[in-house]
Amino acid sequence: MELSNYKFYYGGQEMNFAVFSDDPCRARYLESIPLPIAQTRVDVYEIEPGDKTQWVVVKQKDGDKDKLKLFVRKGEKFLENETQSLPNELKKKILQRFPKLTNELQPLLAA
Repeated sequence: MELSNYKFYYGGQEMNFAVFSDDPCRARYLESIPLPIAQTRVDVYEIEPGDKTQWVVVKQKDGDKDKLKLFVRKGEKFLENETQSLPNELKKKILQRFPKLTNELQPLLAA
């Protein structure tokens, strides 16, 4: 799936996301959804990679679940890396840039 098809949600400590990439990206606000049960709102965002961005990792938190998604540039698109293997050089660059995420990123970067 393409990064442009994903929406990311922010609702405070329990629901949020963080973006890691090799070049600045923009989190663009789309809308706010009211949640009647909790009497709160969840903000909806999309990620817009910069012109020089080659890869983006998004860490999503929903309650006590954390989920990482890795997107790699293919031409003008950013495709989610699920089953394709990454070149070792790219793996090294990602892990060097964000060493604190090494354990979490290992399953995504496995060849």
